[in-house]
Amino acid sequence: MDGLSEGWLQFLFVAVPVLSLVGTWMGLRTAGRLAERRQPRAADEPERKNEGDSNG
Repeated sequence: MDGLSEGWLQFLFVAVPVLSLVGTWMGLRTAGRLAERRQPRAADEPERKNEGDSNG
């Protein structure tokens, strides 16, 4: 067994970091979208008072 050929090594040295970057980018993009969805909801909803705190 001669091990991996030079072409496969070059492919792995390029493909693995590129796929890692793409996965990180997709994760950050998804996290940003989720944060955008949550933020306007909290800003649009009126402030609610606790119903149990009122005495009358």
